[in-house]
Amino acid sequence: MIFEKQRFIFNVLTEFRTVCINNFNQCYLLSLILLSLFSRQIAHLFASDYYSYFYVLLPVVNGTLSCCALAAFFYLIRHKISVQRYQNKNKVMFISFFSGALTIYAAISQTVSFCVFLLVMYVTVTNVKNFMRELWTYLAPDKILNKEDMINFCSFFISLITAFIVLNLTVFFLHDFFGAQQAFNFSPGIEGILDAVYFTFICVTTVGFGDIVPLTPFAKIIVSFECVSSYIMLALFIGVVNRGITKNNK
Repeated sequence: MIFEKQRFIFNVLTEFRTVCINNFNQCYLLSLILLSLFSRQIAHLFASDYYSYFYVLLPVVNGTLSCCALAAFFYLIRHKISVQRYQNKNKVMFISFFSGALTIYAAISQTVSFCVFLLVMYVTVTNVKNFMRELWTYLAPDKILNKEDMINFCSFFISLITAFIVLNLTVFFLHDFFGAQQAFNFSPGIEGILDAVYFTFICVTTVGFGDIVPLTPFAKIIVSFECVSSYIMLALFIGVVNRGITKNNK
């Protein structure tokens, strides 16, 4: 009886770990975007007390907004995703609420920010290993991506973008913590999160407007790596999708 209970707990934790690895980065990206867009409006409405706002109210509000956005997303695509993914929606929404609240503490505490960085990097490395195992399947001569393959590919790409955003923010915070030259010309405070999201998407798409730039040698190396990695991912994605379209038209 005890052994069965332990095995049940182990299976539940293993399943939750798998769901977390598959979805944490995407949920964290959603919470980052919501925080950067709505933090100022929330402050105007509720922030009569600094500490209750930053440590209680804003984490709950941002987590709730993340859950609401994700619930709307699940509702809109409920007939277009696999049954297993839809069955895990409650776990994903819990992860979304947790990441929404965690985003706030990461924005106001460099220690929490560094812990989040380690968590995101762990999730990303695990996703990279899983993706590399699947990549040879995607590149098989007669392979045409189905709906589930497309979802997995896009999910990995979003996870990678989130890792780049968190990496840029962490480099920015570390330079500030050690009193070094600014790594990026991000705006101060929470407003800098939107700059990091915007800058990362500009790098990933290789647009490069130049309004936000890396300012230190280390930041330039990091951004160069991000651009090359993103370019390879975009090339793979476009190549595989285009191959499927070409074969379907023959």
